[in-house]
Amino acid sequence: MSEERIPIQVKLITEIRDKDNKQEIVVEEPGDYIQKGDAYVLRFTEHHEQEQSIDNLVTIRPGKVIVRRTGPVRMHQVFEDKKMTENIYHHPYGTFHMQTTTRSIDHKEADDHLNGSLTIQYDLEMNGQEKQRHQLSLQYKEEESRV
Repeated sequence: MSEERIPIQVKLITEIRDKDNKQEIVVEEPGDYIQKGDAYVLRFTEHHEQEQSIDNLVTIRPGKVIVRRTGPVRMHQVFEDKKMTENIYHHPYGTFHMQTTTRSIDHKEADDHLNGSLTIQYDLEMNGQEKQRHQLSLQYKEEESRV
């Protein structure tokens, strides 16, 4: 089976809620889409002003999503529907223990698989601090060909 890389545009919105506060982080970047059997792999690089780039690899399978980040921030976060997972978040300012409880994973795609959305709702506890409610929303669509 060929693993053709198809150019896509990615929009990733992370919403963080705790008590009365809401924070939203938006990343929009070009990337690649690869299908490997029943898995969909999205690759893109976050570019931040005056900071090093962060590479992202998102693997979507039925009932499971893996987010791998490399660069100045390193993380291998696993989301499994209705399960708790743990990982270590490496940041220039320190290392943090993360405990993630996935409440829901919703992956929708168009018939061509090249346009879709992924929504993950989860609770995150970092270094034993109070849990925060998170929502990760990722939209991807095939890049328009520029002739």
